[in-house]
Amino acid sequence: MAAVQDPALICEQTKVRNLTGKTVFFGFFPPRGKRLAPGEEYVFDGDLRQFFAAITKKRYRVSLYNALKAKAVAIVSTPSQHYYDETLDVTKILTIDNGVVTVADPCTGGYSSSIGG
Repeated sequence: MAAVQDPALICEQTKVRNLTGKTVFFGFFPPRGKRLAPGEEYVFDGDLRQFFAAITKKRYRVSLYNALKAKAVAIVSTPSQHYYDETLDVTKILTIDNGVVTVADPCTGGYSSSIGG
C-alpha cells in the first residue's frame, strides 16, 4: 500500500523530467542520483536551487547546468514563493492555470496574523 502524501509537503517538492528520449542516470539529483526513463518525472523533497547552493561539489552544479542547457532535463516545478500582503494581512502564492497568473492560498492553508490572535 502506498503511503499517503501530506498535501503540505507536496508544495515543498521539486519535480524534474528526463527529456533525452532515452534512459539516463542523472548523478546530480538528490539524494544519490536517479535513473530516469524517457519522459519520466522524479519528485524529491526541497527546492533544487537550495539543494545545489548547499553542495560543495562544483561538478554537480555544472552537470545540472549542462543538462538544462542541453535540454536533457527540465525543471517541471519547484516550491512556490510565499508573499505576504500587509494590507489584507494574508499570505498567498502565485499559481498559473490555463496561462492566467492568479493568487492562491499556500498548500498549508491561508495565513493571517489576526487569526486566532
